[in-house]
Amino acid sequence: MAFVNPASVADRYDVLVVGSGAAGGHAAYTLAMGGAKVLMIEAGRNYDPVAETPMFQTNAAAPLRGSATPDKPFGFYDATVGGGWEVPGEPYTNASAEEGRQFRWWRSRMLGGRTNHWSRHALRNGPYDFKPRSRDGLGFDWPISYEDVAPYYDKVEMLIGVCGTNEGLENTPDSPKGCLLPPPKARIGELLARQRGRMLGIPVIPIRRAVLTRPLDHRAIPARLHPGNAGAQRILAEDMRNRAACFWATRCERGCSIRANYQSTTVHIPPALATGNLDILANAMAREVTVDSAGRAAGVGYIDKATGLEHRVSARVIVLAASACETVRLLLNSKSALFPNGLANSSGLVGKCIMDTVGASWGARSRSLRTSPPTTRTGRGACMCTRRGGSTRSRRRRSSALRAATTSNSRAEGPCPGAAWASGTTQAAARATASGSRRTPAATTAPSSGSREGAR
Repeated sequence: MAFVNPASVADRYDVLVVGSGAAGGHAAYTLAMGGAKVLMIEAGRNYDPVAETPMFQTNAAAPLRGSATPDKPFGFYDATVGGGWEVPGEPYTNASAEEGRQFRWWRSRMLGGRTNHWSRHALRNGPYDFKPRSRDGLGFDWPISYEDVAPYYDKVEMLIGVCGTNEGLENTPDSPKGCLLPPPKARIGELLARQRGRMLGIPVIPIRRAVLTRPLDHRAIPARLHPGNAGAQRILAEDMRNRAACFWATRCERGCSIRANYQSTTVHIPPALATGNLDILANAMAREVTVDSAGRAAGVGYIDKATGLEHRVSARVIVLAASACETVRLLLNSKSALFPNGLANSSGLVGKCIMDTVGASWGARSRSLRTSPPTTRTGRGACMCTRRGGSTRSRRRRSSALRAATTSNSRAEGPCPGAAWASGTTQAAARATASGSRRTPAATTAPSSGSREGAR
């Protein structure tokens, strides 16, 4: 089993997964390693980061010196293929005409989806994030708690490779021994931020990032992730040996030819294919979920983008992992006599109150570094964690003071320019502090570019 087309796809599968990003990739990996016959449907083309990532090319060698263009909004070398905020033939509208209230929808039409295009921040939601109503009286409590999800965070960190530290901070859960890799050495801007933060009583710690700072333990981890499954352990051990530690050659958003960072195409899909249990159907835009006479999901109708023809494929189980907005589109499109308003929509709430991944950034320059000599900037950024508690006014003072102290040395860009910062116990908490709200939103990935939207 491998890459298929509409003519070679099997008549029926155990599981059909729509989407190949973080959710779809992990679902396909887990199911294929467990022995299920899986078909993955991807709206974009095949993509191989090992063969296609421009690891060493400079902007001087790129068209327009690597500048952004309509088909490459983040520059020539960005990994995104056939995607961006505007995708030809796939328009969308905003309910508000006010620019500040509009949502710009980032999509990647390629195998691996938006996991090929993000800053690799890999934070855990904390206990507060699962119970916002109980804590703040706002929103809704999740029907599960952090304790329910914690064992799966452990497994994901060991599988994909996450570097960082355990600091014992409030609502910033520590990971068990053996889950985290060591963080890269702090650079001068981060050391300065840590020094200034200490003066303000604000801890500055390395961010958790899905990047290998050393090779994964291919002897111990496979047995912990797949107990009792010798075949899966062997495949995963071999695959982990093929992932090298990062040597900080370039930005993660380009992709990674040595598979040091997490992308679905570097972590989930290669071992899933190695099982022989996964088929991948690329350039297939899912249109609807089909149901049988009893109203149970039975398959997916999709459009072959090469021919424009519609096809159908059947499976015992359907997994929709096409991102928040695309999954909503599929559910609403799946209308029938049994489900006139679309699937899973008896409440009428499908498509409302949804949350896609968002991004934000801020930065500053330090006068104390203006006259310092240039330094190499090997490694990646750190994470600021503001101390919780105190009045909104005092939190604002601490936040403002730290922003004034935070820096990246602009004269020492090197191959990995810019420190990646996030303030608050999570990136989202910074926005809550800035607005004076008590509520601590769920953790979200904050890519290193202003209005950009990346994969979680």
